[in-house]
Amino acid sequence: MTVIDEIRRELGRECEAVDAIVSDVLVSSNVLLDRINGYLLSNSGKRIRPLLALLTAKACSGSVNRHAMLCAAASELIHTATLLHDDVVDESDLRRNRPTVRRMFSPGASLLTGDFWLSKAMSLLTSDKLPYGILRNYVRTIEDLSDGELFQMAKADAVDTTVADYYKIIREKTASLFVASVKSAAMASGASEETVSRMEEYALEVGYGFQIRDDILDYHSSDETGKDSDSDILERKITLPLLCAFRNCGDGNREAYIRGLVGKIDPVAGREGNMGTVAEVRSFVFRYGGIEAAAGVIDSHVRKAVSCLEVLPESASKDCLCRAASFLCAVS
Repeated sequence: MTVIDEIRRELGRECEAVDAIVSDVLVSSNVLLDRINGYLLSNSGKRIRPLLALLTAKACSGSVNRHAMLCAAASELIHTATLLHDDVVDESDLRRNRPTVRRMFSPGASLLTGDFWLSKAMSLLTSDKLPYGILRNYVRTIEDLSDGELFQMAKADAVDTTVADYYKIIREKTASLFVASVKSAAMASGASEETVSRMEEYALEVGYGFQIRDDILDYHSSDETGKDSDSDILERKITLPLLCAFRNCGDGNREAYIRGLVGKIDPVAGREGNMGTVAEVRSFVFRYGGIEAAAGVIDSHVRKAVSCLEVLPESASKDCLCRAASFLCAVS
């Protein structure tokens, strides 16, 4: 039994209730949309963000109220919407070892379904008299998701991503939704300002670690991850493993050479047309310990996340939050 399975057991009926909210809000009379929604729901993944929201609510107040459940459901809807959009932007064929909606149906269908899921998230967040502060959390996240994606595109074109740039990207593209999910659940539970602030920090650190883990796994084979491997390099994204390799190498000329290689990648040529360049960049990352160094950074984020939980009273839910931080950020 994995940590996620144990969390689902801890949450029990609350988890089932959120799953039902998501399914119910997606009901549509459109035949194509209904088919796509069914395909997505049958392969919905771990539902990490709603689980963290529910755990936070239970750890803060001992129970999960209706508002916290709506926050959890909205988080899953927004997350799936971003994946549907990202798969079109990145031209991804695989997700969780299954064809993406973009591949199975069409890029247009993926984009429009993403819009539909996003609109349904907003419907939930504007229903049931949720506090305005919670809505504001999610609106800010949607702004961040768009800004982060566009900023990453600009950096990929310029091939000049720094560590500061990288953290801006992963804060906006990944950590922001972790923060909205956890912070909103804490607010919905009536937690104190100090507790809300510490839980926000917890979510930020977990979000950082989770994305760095994902960027490390991009250097693994698709058989291990269920996603296209080397996609970051092929999209000219300079992520933390490569940035750590630059630091460890300590040779400005060598760094400039590798950045130049990344800049010469031709997206139109695809994987086969860029095979030699990808292999050389990968070799550089492994030779200079980029993977190990990035994994060390993950450990520091997990420690910071766990320290934030000291504000919570002892409970099974708090213990699950602690274990979730380590599990979600584990590379292997």
